[in-house]
Amino acid sequence: MTLQTRRVRALGLIEKVILGIIAGAAAAIGVVEVVLTVGRVIGTLTDRVVTVAGIALAETAAPVFTEASARVVTADYDSVTLAIEGLPTNIRALLVAAFVLGTLVTIGVCAAVAWLCLRVFLGRPFVTSATWAIGLVAILIIAGQLGSALLTSIANAEIASYLGTAGDQLPVFLAEVTLAPLGWGLALAVVAAAFEIGQRLQRETEGLI
Repeated sequence: MTLQTRRVRALGLIEKVILGIIAGAAAAIGVVEVVLTVGRVIGTLTDRVVTVAGIALAETAAPVFTEASARVVTADYDSVTLAIEGLPTNIRALLVAAFVLGTLVTIGVCAAVAWLCLRVFLGRPFVTSATWAIGLVAILIIAGQLGSALLTSIANAEIASYLGTAGDQLPVFLAEVTLAPLGWGLALAVVAAAFEIGQRLQRETEGLI
């Protein structure tokens, strides 16, 4: 066995170990996320008091800070966390749907990473399942993040109506949407297209052998 052959085998072994670590970590994160999601869903649906974080405020001024120091020009609160008793079932369902949609993105990414690592480990990354996995993750990122933001806004509006503070302390409806998920989703769609091209080239190459 030549020195060059030993180096190639050593590098191949190192690559497989790294892929195994990445795949194992992604799978572990996905499993933990599933467990935490189930626990949070059960708690949101059954707890007498539900804690809701990140509710936007209609009146954001914080005079306590501007009055405390002449150096503070303006002060604003971004959001409030409320522990609410006796939330109606429809609001609980909206909170659960928003949370699950957001969590599905993390679980989908972890599953796709673990599967891609396995395909690379086996030496056949360009397969139909890998292309579909990346494509599904792209859809999950766009639909999951945007859908979660929309459902969260609807839930917050329902909470404001339930508490009788709509238009006063809490806004009637306020949707905070970022276009970052759209950019990430489109980028992954391009990667999925590249995998499809690689799969086609792989088939053509195997047909020539």
